[in-house]
Amino acid sequence: MWPPLLTVFLLALPDQVPLKTPTETFTATHDIALRDGVLWWRPLGAAWSLLPPDGLPLARGKHEALQQLLPGAFQRPARVEQLSADGDNLIATSPEGTVYYVKLSTMEWVDQWGPTGMQAPLSVKGLTAFAMSHRMIAYEDLDGNVHPVSAGVTTLYGLRDQGRTLGYADPWLPANFERTVCLPDRGRFIASALSASASTLFVMDAAGRSFTRLIDFDIQGDNPALPYSYERAKRSGLHARVRTLPAPEWTAQPLIPGKHTTRITILQTGTTNADRELRVEGDGGLWTKRLDDATWTFTPRALTHSGLPFVTPGAPPLGPPGDLELTAKDPWPKTRLTLSRWNALCPPALLHVEAGAEVLDLELPFHFGLALGTDDDRSLHGALLLPKGKTPWLRKLRVLARGKDHLDVELTVTKDEVRLRKLPLLDLHFARR
Repeated sequence: MWPPLLTVFLLALPDQVPLKTPTETFTATHDIALRDGVLWWRPLGAAWSLLPPDGLPLARGKHEALQQLLPGAFQRPARVEQLSADGDNLIATSPEGTVYYVKLSTMEWVDQWGPTGMQAPLSVKGLTAFAMSHRMIAYEDLDGNVHPVSAGVTTLYGLRDQGRTLGYADPWLPANFERTVCLPDRGRFIASALSASASTLFVMDAAGRSFTRLIDFDIQGDNPALPYSYERAKRSGLHARVRTLPAPEWTAQPLIPGKHTTRITILQTGTTNADRELRVEGDGGLWTKRLDDATWTFTPRALTHSGLPFVTPGAPPLGPPGDLELTAKDPWPKTRLTLSRWNALCPPALLHVEAGAEVLDLELPFHFGLALGTDDDRSLHGALLLPKGKTPWLRKLRVLARGKDHLDVELTVTKDEVRLRKLPLLDLHFARR
């Protein structure tokens, strides 16, 4: 017979976990729940039991051996406050916000984050929501080139600044959420909810608008160990590893045609970019759709209501504009160059050229690279995308680009200017002040 206290816990554990929350979640293999500070799990279709050994993170394997050599190397939490899981990954957070991370296939918990020599505790303190993602499948870039993974891509996404900033942490990066993904509406979108699966983000605002995006450190173009190109091409052979940039942008999802909350979930259902399912808590059931479906489907279902209010459609809340328009200093005679939509955290920008009768708008996508930098000291990598045409400026740019439809450029950001250059032949200075 179960002890009385254990019986109470078992009765409180859910029969089903259709939506991911800070206290209940699921992967392709397990349901996981948090009750009274301890973790429970069950293989799909089986009974609930305490996550081994006693529902709390514990060092095992090589981490347990390290604990014996260096007492205190693993700081075990007294209880767990929140959880998140995807793929083979599970994280649990302590009351202080420290992240404990484990792969369900090994059950070797760690309380440090980051590459060797730079490991430190990772904290979710200050985040309003966070979501674990584990991508073990290939992704297709903009040209349909398929890029497999070897060890998997782990990303922990988090919302801060009351939903105005979306940051992410990666085990191969320093232990913080400083790297960001620009939210929809050129960063003005205010997210009320966040979910993630297999590097695909799902966000919703208080007005019920929702967007999805496939993005992580590798896809964004920042991994120096991977080859990238802004050249649009279907590649094979020796060039098959080259990943087309820019990364996919946000996709607006259709409004849900009925009552719903901002309790949202995304899950992987297959091996292509589109193989994701979106779920949203409705009034007495679930709204669901495949990522690329045009409409939502409502399915009545016995759910424990989250207590979140139902969304009231209306004018969406928006943050302040972050885009700037910068003018080049000392351009060529009878030439005006403007860098519009400039926001170092929200590519792409737009280079506007007025030279006599010629007017050009050249899209300028860019990404960070390994070094993140600061608002007043950044080095960015990008490209001017060259449209079809034979105007004087396009001909000159194509000479620099050696006939290609894009011109790779470097951007240097200081407190005084944004500098755009390609070798010594193209060197433009746009004043920030």
